[in-house]
Amino acid sequence: MMDQRLYLTYRHCEICARALVDPVAGEGLELGALYEAVAVVRWNDGCGCHEAHLLDPKHHVFRSDHDALRISVALAKRFIDTKLSDAATPAD
Repeated sequence: MMDQRLYLTYRHCEICARALVDPVAGEGLELGALYEAVAVVRWNDGCGCHEAHLLDPKHHVFRSDHDALRISVALAKRFIDTKLSDAATPAD
């Protein structure tokens, strides 16, 4: 499969964690695909609905889609814990 997705809710924010096949890193490799960790965080506050797209700042790629998903979830949770600790409110 080319794109694995995992949806979850954390502290009233929606997370879509993804493991995308990295086409550049995978060129010429005979051992299989490499996956890039990507996450989308959605939250509501007094100003409406917001969305943040997150990538691994070090641009790591992973041989396992499960590892990439695990890192995607960690990126999203860290973003929520550090940037949105007071902003996120429950969706009605």
